[in-house]
Amino acid sequence: MSKNFHLFYIIYLLIIEILILIAIIIRINNEFLKFSYDRYKLVINIGIKRTKIDVICDNIALVHIENYISKNSNIKDFKIIFLSNSKFRNKRMVPINVEFLKRHPYVAYEYNKIKILHPEWNIYYTIIKRGGLKKYLLLDSVYKSCVHANFTEAAIDKIKYYRENSENYDKMYKS
Repeated sequence: MSKNFHLFYIIYLLIIEILILIAIIIRINNEFLKFSYDRYKLVINIGIKRTKIDVICDNIALVHIENYISKNSNIKDFKIIFLSNSKFRNKRMVPINVEFLKRHPYVAYEYNKIKILHPEWNIYYTIIKRGGLKKYLLLDSVYKSCVHANFTEAAIDKIKYYRENSENYDKMYKS
């Protein structure tokens, strides 16, 4: 009787440990965001698999922010939407379709303005949801490096929020 009882507790503890490990891996996957700027392009790595997104800064047409509430943890977060006129050997840059424009009406409005100015451009998009607080730093870096990009009011508000509330921003850039 006692051997079965101890075996039950050992199995129970193993299952709990495995569930904790799975939760840690999911959290790391959702929070991992690494990026670097190399003179003309931005290289973004997302998630545990290190999904790579190459973005040429001169080809970014629009940067937009959309707030959302995550399904898993009910936490308010935001996603960054890039519109670009070049795919540049990138699987994550997808051609804009009608479904995307229906889901993101303000991006559709800005997309129509871009197509009026440049009807010959093929426009692609990518959405960055992962990264947690590092998305603020990414957004600020995109603002500094992608000088030809248009930024929506929501994106500029997020950049202002980051710059006003960052402890290290004043030390790094205003000295």
